[in-house]
Amino acid sequence: MKICHFIIAATCCLAVSCLTARSQVSAELKAFQDAAGSGSILFRGKQAGSYDRRANGNPYWYSDTFVPGEIVFEGNFYDDILVNVDAVAGLALVRKEDTPIAISLNPGNVSVIRTDASTFVGIGPGHPSLPEGFYEVFGSGPEMVYKHVSKKLQTSTQYMNGDPIGYYDSDYNPEYTSYFALTKTYYFMDGNGVFSRIRGRKSLIRKFPERRAEIRRSLADKRLDLPGADFDACCREVLRITAR
Repeated sequence: MKICHFIIAATCCLAVSCLTARSQVSAELKAFQDAAGSGSILFRGKQAGSYDRRANGNPYWYSDTFVPGEIVFEGNFYDDILVNVDAVAGLALVRKEDTPIAISLNPGNVSVIRTDASTFVGIGPGHPSLPEGFYEVFGSGPEMVYKHVSKKLQTSTQYMNGDPIGYYDSDYNPEYTSYFALTKTYYFMDGNGVFSRIRGRKSLIRKFPERRAEIRRSLADKRLDLPGADFDACCREVLRITAR
């Protein structure tokens, strides 16, 4: 795959047994690192923690499936690796095809992650407008939308799936009282690189007052103006129109 030219995340403390981090490098991890070859720098990070799966939902950005992708880590480009984003810990995860071991990477060290479906950028500490973390990027410029996702382990004896947790778990188990609740936050970046928070479709449309009628017609044609419509798809459509 070709590198994308786009250029999550504060440390999350879980006082539960859900996350099991390894404080020392295991013999298994060391052997893996020694065999990493040209990717040795990328795979010199900390081994990713594991999650107790006796909870509904999942702790990752979209799913627990690692997908093929490419990454720019500390200025170096790597492809043909498997990637994911841990939305609880706010870390990127990478692994090689032939091993289940995953390495976690801080957002400040990752410029971009690109898969066939998504592009993510890492924002380190000290950014003037965005909290530290990973962001999925919509649009090709000059205006863009940055989406941040975080998940938190919570507990309830009620039915917690779909809207109550922010997404649908097809493997929902009513015997589990723990679940990973999802929070989404969106930021709009204008043509001058200035960021502002947006809270929905109307907030985004207001960013383009001169093209408001055109945007509304297009969203209506694609039924993206209806209650409950996918806001990610709305962002993509608005930015597709305004980039012309």
